[in-house]
Amino acid sequence: MSELSAEVRVQVARLRNLVIDVARCGALSSPLGALPHQELDPMEVQAIWWLKAESLLPVNVLADRLGGIALPRLSRLLDRLEDAKLVQRERSVRHDRRRVRVRLTEQGRALAERADTVVQERMARLLMPLGGEQRSALMDLLEGWVEALGCWNRAEEIAAEETDADGTRATPHPRLTAVEDVGVTANAA
Repeated sequence: MSELSAEVRVQVARLRNLVIDVARCGALSSPLGALPHQELDPMEVQAIWWLKAESLLPVNVLADRLGGIALPRLSRLLDRLEDAKLVQRERSVRHDRRRVRVRLTEQGRALAERADTVVQERMARLLMPLGGEQRSALMDLLEGWVEALGCWNRAEEIAAEETDADGTRATPHPRLTAVEDVGVTANAA
């Protein structure tokens, strides 16, 4: 950290303190943590939520979304979700059987919708203490931060991984910059 300018070191210290304060308020826990479901463990519900958020995902990308879990563990998790008829695996390229993508079934989409409702309610509770202009400014700052981190490029990499051998897209990939009509109201907070 010594190669950073004094200004950046001060900002890092401020960010550290802000993260600590936010955690003390209970706002740092993942909105995906402990999503309610009677039969699935939290990691399985998170996998379903990510598949809803990003549609068709290569297995290795899904592993990254779930915190970098090991592929053997993810394989067992996907086996359980397939047995429950919530996901289906498919080969992404005909000539390379190792490349596998995962998509939700209709049952999986219904479960993902319920999980997403819980996530949106949790996020609404986090945002409601701020006024409208403050919420907009926060969203603008976070979008700028994500863009600066290069996450938009990762979306293009995922899209390329989802391309079939003939170069056509298997399914449309949702733009990460698009805002869905989430239907969260102030009453959800």
